Amino acid sequence: MQATADLLTLEQYAALVDEDERYVTELVRGVLVREPRPGDVHGTLQVGLGYHLRAWARAHGAKVTAESGYILFEDPSTLRGPDLAVMLEPRSGRGRPGGWIRGAPDLAVEILSPSDAATAIQEKTLDYLGAGARRVWIVDPVARTVTVFRADGTARLLRDADTLDGEDVLVGFSVTLEELFESI
Repeated sequence: MQATADLLTLEQYAALVDEDERYVTELVRGVLVREPRPGDVHGTLQVGLGYHLRAWARAHGAKVTAESGYILFEDPSTLRGPDLAVMLEPRSGRGRPGGWIRGAPDLAVEILSPSDAATAIQEKTLDYLGAGARRVWIVDPVARTVTVFRADGTARLLRDADTLDGEDVLVGFSVTLEELFESI
């Protein structure tokens, strides 16, 4: 376990300069976590799903972000940057350290990369839900699946022939997994 004095605050994390662009970082319970920058498949899925989410959000007054920081917890500080996120009631991070948004988005989306460990993804999912997210979608480009996690602890696994819908959070949103994965 790390000593409390060694843990970073949001302000300290915001002041860090990481010149190694091969990595992206998050702050998890005060500890800097570095992950390799995602590749082509990840980026293609992010843009494709983001396109569908943005179209839905425009029609419903919601906001979609990509890789924006969300302050999930303050003590110790936890800042996550979901690959995509939807806020039904848009909030701004203006005036906060790093310009990050306080609180979890209504929907957090993580697209798996080869470097993602199962425990790390589970931890991210639990952090989002624990901070108030209503849904978390884990998109697996290799298995061509999406797992939908709900705040009540239930989950649903979708496969290629299924349709990803917004359920009671993004009412009216839908895209087939076949369409989602066709570009990769």
